[in-house]
Amino acid sequence: MTKAQQKAMATRIKRRRESLGFTQESFSEVIDLSASSYTKIENAFQKPALDTLINIANHLDLSLDYIVFGVRYPAEARESDLLQALLKQAESDKIKYVGKFLTQLAKTMK
Repeated sequence: MTKAQQKAMATRIKRRRESLGFTQESFSEVIDLSASSYTKIENAFQKPALDTLINIANHLDLSLDYIVFGVRYPAEARESDLLQALLKQAESDKIKYVGKFLTQLAKTMK
């Protein structure tokens, strides 16, 4: 995740928290995280651990895909649509790595 992506994620979290009427301190209590740790996440100084991100998403009633990527996928979206959207946002070197991995996996399954 680039710094810009991290800042965008933090902004989405902050906007939703504010729209629900929580202060940083009150929300950090709800998600059982120290206020200083939560502030670091919301100010993009620290990336949240996956379990913390899931907890934040649940309490803000947001999907992880929206928090991380800023994209809302319709519930009826096909898997291929989701994959295409994720690939458009991925870095090219990471796509190449996944492609090599899948090629090797396919070879071992033959």
